[in-house]
Amino acid sequence: MEDISKILDNKITPKKNKNIHSEVHYWTDVISSAFGERKKFAMYLGLINKIGVTEARRIFAEIKDSKVTSPGKLFFWKAKQINQAKTKNKKI
Repeated sequence: MEDISKILDNKITPKKNKNIHSEVHYWTDVISSAFGERKKFAMYLGLINKIGVTEARRIFAEIKDSKVTSPGKLFFWKAKQINQAKTKNKKI
């Protein structure tokens, strides 16, 4: 018979995604999981590649602390604003 702590450890620890192989993939997995949109992993990955990991982490920290009803939409809106600012600066 197994010890109760071993049973609880197996139930409590989440399964790790074995397809994570870079920092961008890691943060994409963290952000999409936190917002409950794991099926939109590729969409988050493309956006995070455009804006960069540091900006994505900053936006994620802002949204995570707030009580927003749809955090995914807010994340994409804020990332779009940053991306537009970056492209505007490159044209000048």
